[in-house]
Amino acid sequence: MRLQFLLAGCFTLAACATSTPAPREYVYYEPVEYGPPGDPANPTQGPFQPNAELFVCSGRISNAPPFEGDGRISMFNPIIVVNNQIVMSSVPSNDVCLTSGYGRRRNRLHKGSDYAPRPHGGSRWVYSAAPGIVREAKLSNGYGYQVLLDHGYGVYTRYAHLQSFEPWVQVGAEIGFGHVIGQMGKSGNADGVHLHFEILTGNLNNPKGSFGLTPNDPLAYPAWAGLDHGY
Repeated sequence: MRLQFLLAGCFTLAACATSTPAPREYVYYEPVEYGPPGDPANPTQGPFQPNAELFVCSGRISNAPPFEGDGRISMFNPIIVVNNQIVMSSVPSNDVCLTSGYGRRRNRLHKGSDYAPRPHGGSRWVYSAAPGIVREAKLSNGYGYQVLLDHGYGVYTRYAHLQSFEPWVQVGAEIGFGHVIGQMGKSGNADGVHLHFEILTGNLNNPKGSFGLTPNDPLAYPAWAGLDHGY
């Protein structure tokens, strides 16, 4: 079942070689600010309608949150609020199942959640979880084709292992909630077709760039109270 409501914007929101590496050039990003849902100043909303439920995939699931006997994840929040500022979808794709959650996995931190198309009709389309500005759209070691969106207030989302990007996904482009970013793939270090989704917080202007941001569990955020107010 998909949630039938609109979420049209959810926020107020070089040189010479030397013996030592050259310092990283910091880029100043203008603050991103969006209004509440329905604000006409927000980027245009896309067609995505989040699913109201999420299931674990069959088989052994690493870092799975509590789930029921039928595989339905308990206390799942499809629309969340991050840092009391940014409203977004916790699962930016339709009819998928969880293959791996956030947490320690094979002695390393798995920095997000992995989603695969559910058998018999699952989708491979990946959507923007919230309005934002494209900061990265590139081929990256490990993550393959990946996109980083800046949602303002130090909140970012990463979409990795994509098959490809859509033409409008270019650095600096402004994208509304629910627009197609691309399709799930298995680029980079991926065993099969899936989406690796991260919610990141911090300052992008750090020596490691997006890899210096702090990863967070996408399924651990509280539900957006707007759902109780008819939005």
